[in-house]
Amino acid sequence: MKHSRLIGLLALLLVGVQAFAQYSDEQLFDAYLRADMNVWKAFIDQTDWSALNDAERERVLNYEYGYCGVLMTIGKDYALPYVQQFGRHIDALENQLPKAIWHVYKSAHSTYLLALTKRQVISHKQAIFHHAEQAIVADSTQPLSWGIQGNVHFYAPRLLGGNKQMAQAEYERADSIFAANAEQNKYNWAYASQAYALAQCYEYNNQHDKAIRQAKILLKRWPAFKHAEDLLKKLQSKNNHE
Repeated sequence: MKHSRLIGLLALLLVGVQAFAQYSDEQLFDAYLRADMNVWKAFIDQTDWSALNDAERERVLNYEYGYCGVLMTIGKDYALPYVQQFGRHIDALENQLPKAIWHVYKSAHSTYLLALTKRQVISHKQAIFHHAEQAIVADSTQPLSWGIQGNVHFYAPRLLGGNKQMAQAEYERADSIFAANAEQNKYNWAYASQAYALAQCYEYNNQHDKAIRQAKILLKRWPAFKHAEDLLKKLQSKNNHE
């Protein structure tokens, strides 16, 4: 009986590791460009965290970070379990992650929790700003450090420190760092996401020519980038009606 249980446990662990291995960064990046986040869901759901080493866990955590952001538009009941899991995994890797990345994830996690629960508002808001600032202190050459700071300034109300002009400068800084290491970030969804956020920021700041130029740059880099294609169509349509 014990032998049977051991075989069953090993089989489950093998399935979790196989699920991790079968999804390459190229495949997950392609799914991001096509806005097919069901592929990411399958990758996260089917991967057995307990069967992975720390480097593999860091890879999964990176995709949880992005997937939880997408889930903010879906609804609390569906999103909250993923956000809670993301939080547990951040804590589990606190001593393994680069400090800047840990702060990025902590800021994002507090943002997700605040958006979903509307509880502990003051402490979450403090954590959002604190960790975003500390990410830059920890590593100002890390594009995600500037990206999370840009997110904070872009989405926060002005009375609470929001500043779309500062966000634009921070998004530009992040994009330039990513672009300087483009080959290294060939299949990095965060590179594409950050570049898209910059285009959105240009649009919000009424810099439509820059927004159109940025959207075209995105489609030149990644022709299958659906969000960039949709944004460009919207911007060009707006220009045609002005």
